[in-house]
Amino acid sequence: MIRKVLLALIAIAALAAGGLYGWGLTLPATTRAQRDVAFPVPPAEVYARISDIEAQAAWRSDIGRVEVSADGASWTEFPRDGSKISFRLIKSKPGALFAIGYASSLGFEGTWRVNFAPTTGGTLARFVEEVTMASPFNRAIGQLASPPGHHLDLYLADLKRALDD
Repeated sequence: MIRKVLLALIAIAALAAGGLYGWGLTLPATTRAQRDVAFPVPPAEVYARISDIEAQAAWRSDIGRVEVSADGASWTEFPRDGSKISFRLIKSKPGALFAIGYASSLGFEGTWRVNFAPTTGGTLARFVEEVTMASPFNRAIGQLASPPGHHLDLYLADLKRALDD
């Protein structure tokens, strides 16, 4: 009897894993999330908050610590979930553009950029995040655990809170 139950559980687990893999094959390898956000402060202030990498652990709710390279062109974030994300600066124009590339220990990589435009009331910022997951299994798990735009929305909520302080 125990043997039949174990075989049934193994079969169910195999079907679930196969189903997740099959679903992952139908999902795009690269997803894109874009958010346009108005801030009631000048572009230079938003840029300063975003580009101060060493201070991000103090205002971001998902980051435990950050280690920045000596030249400041690369850094590693250690999220509270135990993963590790390596970043590199792609392009930076104070008050106008901040673009980075990244690779995670969880099997995804991508780019993230923000363009700033001054407005009468402060700043209009366009955030674009592109994430690539090579593994169909990771795509399916990622879709369930962290759908496209989820981390960007968390980042923006933290950024708005930090700029209000």
